[in-house]
Amino acid sequence: MAREFYEEDLPLLAIKMADVRQGGDNPDYEIRLFVDGQIKHVRVVGRIIRHLDGTMECIGAVQDVSAQRIAELGRDKLRSELSQLARVTSLSTMAASIAHEVNQPLAGIIMNASASLRMLCANPPNITGAVETAKRTIRDGNRASDVILRLRNLFKRGVATVEWLDLNDAIRELIGLAASDLQRGRILLIEELSDPPPFVLGDRVQLQQVIMNLLRNSIDAMTDTAQTQKKIFVRTVVGLGEVRVVVEDHGVGLEGTDVERLFDAFHTTKPHGMGIGLSVSRSIIEAHKGKIWAEPRPSGGAIFGFALPFDKDSVDRPSPPEMKT
Repeated sequence: MAREFYEEDLPLLAIKMADVRQGGDNPDYEIRLFVDGQIKHVRVVGRIIRHLDGTMECIGAVQDVSAQRIAELGRDKLRSELSQLARVTSLSTMAASIAHEVNQPLAGIIMNASASLRMLCANPPNITGAVETAKRTIRDGNRASDVILRLRNLFKRGVATVEWLDLNDAIRELIGLAASDLQRGRILLIEELSDPPPFVLGDRVQLQQVIMNLLRNSIDAMTDTAQTQKKIFVRTVVGLGEVRVVVEDHGVGLEGTDVERLFDAFHTTKPHGMGIGLSVSRSIIEAHKGKIWAEPRPSGGAIFGFALPFDKDSVDRPSPPEMKT
């Protein structure tokens, strides 16, 4: 049976062998092998034995963990695909919002450009006024660019990027993205964000996707609500060892709903829903070592929230280099 080491794992193997030779503690690591043309994932476990004469001996064992690793890779791939599907399906419901967000700065660009042209063609030309309108044109162009950038980040496909991020800032960015939907539904959104802002370790786009899913659910739940009750509260609450993000609405509520199944894949309470958004949200939060929940609001409506590990010392901690997970 032909065996050879996976080239990218050779540096790790060299480090572990050098540690053992220098009397390092019991090694426990994973490497990959080529066995008859196939990649095998193996776990290497060693135990250091120190003899009375001062010599040392390392006794090791190798365990084939290929099946476990393949299952984990398949799970991660499925999670990524479901996450991508959830983002794309929600794009259709946001089409009107996107058009509104982009059309406003584009209309401003056209008006400012026309005004600038009239000022330059006047006799004598109004140079000062033309310069000011040109500045407004640049401002509106940057606004349109920011809208497109936010949308591309929200719906792009890719691996997670883990970094220290300001959770309040991420929430405000999403609220800006949903502003036209809130305005169209005549919904008042009330921010109750903690001060100082909580910094958590995670993927900004994935966590924003979760918050957007919860916010979209609340907006949809307010469709048939009386005008005086159209309120959504978005809160961040710092507790002992965790930070909570809570979205509370005065919508149709969860009466008659099996709350335990809300986060199951393909289970939905919406007539045209796919049952993916909350399931993907749970996967994302659990991957961040957090928890997500839903509960009825005592006076009507629903409360959705999630909690992430939080270290108060991280508030003043600088962002480390990005790392892929």
